[in-house]
Amino acid sequence: MTFGCVLIASALCSYAVSGIVAADGWPTFDSFVKFHGRSYNNQEYTEREALYASRIQAATLHNNNPNRRWTAGINYLTDWTEAELATLRGWNGHGMKWSSNQATWDTSSDATSVRLTQDVLPQNLSWLNLTTFHKHFDQGACGSCWAAAAATVLNSHAEKHFGAQARTFSAQELVSCVPNPQECGGTGGCSGATVELALDYVLKNGLATENEVPYSGSSSKCQRLPPKSFLQMKPAGRAFKMRTWTRLPENKYEPLMRAVAIDGPVAVSVGASKWSLYVSGIFDSCDKNVVVNHAVTMIGYGQSVTGDKYWLIRNSWGSTWGENGNIRMLRRDSDDRECGIDSDPKIGTACKDGPSQVTVCGMCGVLYDSALPVFGA
Repeated sequence: MTFGCVLIASALCSYAVSGIVAADGWPTFDSFVKFHGRSYNNQEYTEREALYASRIQAATLHNNNPNRRWTAGINYLTDWTEAELATLRGWNGHGMKWSSNQATWDTSSDATSVRLTQDVLPQNLSWLNLTTFHKHFDQGACGSCWAAAAATVLNSHAEKHFGAQARTFSAQELVSCVPNPQECGGTGGCSGATVELALDYVLKNGLATENEVPYSGSSSKCQRLPPKSFLQMKPAGRAFKMRTWTRLPENKYEPLMRAVAIDGPVAVSVGASKWSLYVSGIFDSCDKNVVVNHAVTMIGYGQSVTGDKYWLIRNSWGSTWGENGNIRMLRRDSDDRECGIDSDPKIGTACKDGPSQVTVCGMCGVLYDSALPVFGA
């Protein structure tokens, strides 16, 4: 294998310039450690080096497949343990046993995100033009992806409706303040919750801006700002023209595609356990049976020059992961028939009294659970 910027995250291209590479073309572990400014004692260094070598071996094996759709490589996650990688995943699933006072599903016929019209959709679509996506969210070692996805869709929909000067929304307040008594998607905060819980919280309580409550990546104590007089109205989200929020039909392809095209970015659920080595291309390595355990933001879709269709997704692992913080994931017109079983939904999907297994469809279970806010005058 030839070492180069095509096979690694762009932030690591300096390896190629420095020439600090092993005989197999990959950076040596010592150069990797120095590049990231890490400090390990002798025992931990040995353990991390073994992890690094195993990931390099897996990436090499994958890249040797001439028919692959995506390329594996190294990034800042390459020497993380499986337990550390798990902290990057916090569920955004709705849980199957929620009672009516825990969530407000909007399935009304006038919600554009559930329209099944005959409108002709563009072949390629992306919301990367929004200023929301000019910066990258890095959740760090906190299972706050549910809060990151919720804040991202709120930011992007507010901007889409009211322009680039629209207010922002604090992911940290969501991490600190969203209650999760039924342990839906985790036990709350950095230990996981759901996008739906987050959106419902915002609708009912309002939310600080990013500047007012900046992200710290910790389950800090909730310290809500004193409410302003105009926020006394119920629901509080109406103060910034959030009308409601909606959940898309479960495991359905067309409603999700139309929602992304017509309404804007959508928070979706995925099984991301195999994502850590992704560098570029169209990811297609999830099995049909997959544990859905991560929340991300779908920001578009398209078709490659080779004819492969894909979903365009913004992750919350920083700009040096994937394709500048994004991943393209295989999309098929038959996705709602490409289904498997999530046999361990309590890791992510269910509340504490939820089901023992659920059906999930699409690559990495991407069709299983999707939600977005609704803004308007």
